[in-house]
Amino acid sequence: MTALDGRVAIVTGAAQGLGFAIAQRLVLSGAHVVMADMSADKVTSAAQRIGPPALPVTVEVTSARSVAAMVALTAERFGRLDIVVNVAGGSGTVPIDRIENLPEDIWRRVVDVNLTGAFLCSRAAAPHLRRSGAGRIVNFSSGAAKGAEGKTTIAAVHAYAASKAGIHGLTSQLAIDLGVDGVLVNAIQPGFVLTEPGARVNDMFNLLTKEQQADMLRRIGRPRRPEEVGWAVAYLASDATRPNGAVVRLAGEIVSADNRIVDEGNTSLGRLVRLEPASS
Repeated sequence: MTALDGRVAIVTGAAQGLGFAIAQRLVLSGAHVVMADMSADKVTSAAQRIGPPALPVTVEVTSARSVAAMVALTAERFGRLDIVVNVAGGSGTVPIDRIENLPEDIWRRVVDVNLTGAFLCSRAAAPHLRRSGAGRIVNFSSGAAKGAEGKTTIAAVHAYAASKAGIHGLTSQLAIDLGVDGVLVNAIQPGFVLTEPGARVNDMFNLLTKEQQADMLRRIGRPRRPEEVGWAVAYLASDATRPNGAVVRLAGEIVSADNRIVDEGNTSLGRLVRLEPASS
């Protein structure tokens, strides 16, 4: 028996990168996983790579109607919904360092995908998660919520920082509202993650000079593997730990379910905890 046997999860942005790695880990942990993404072809191919426990669904997370249809399909197919992982997001592809150069349409798109998408998915799933008895929401934050210095792989940095700070507030409020029904809501701050070749973050990192890359890694730490983030999500989705309303910062090399939570106290953006290998 594995940690998530019988649980049903939705993972958005699951066609590639972090979303794919998380979906794969949840399946390996025993869950049925709805892999949701705006690209039908990519998410179908990704689900085929994982196997039958994974169900591909096309969704536009900024559309309430599309999100509601995704949740309804999940409940109809599996009879329940226990876990929502709001991965879908990004900062666009055009580097914009000065706010004077940030168009409104890019601002709105980045904020909508990162923050409104998490809101819509959480809202649609909430009734099912309340009934679950083991409901979990995992959102995705970033150290950029406090502002990003120097050259990074973040394109529209102002919109991205604002949306990730909003994720902190949304996570805190959902934890209060849903916690009374046993639903735990947390956000992960994964650090710098390099995924498959051709992914946006990889391409933007490769555009930096060697000196800029070295400076960035000095400031934010080593690149983390997507599989490590998958382990962290599986840990927060299981019964192994009980944080609620926290931003979980990953530390050390997360390569198994044998982890521990260390409370780092309150910050201006809310409660911060650290997930690290239990042996460290």
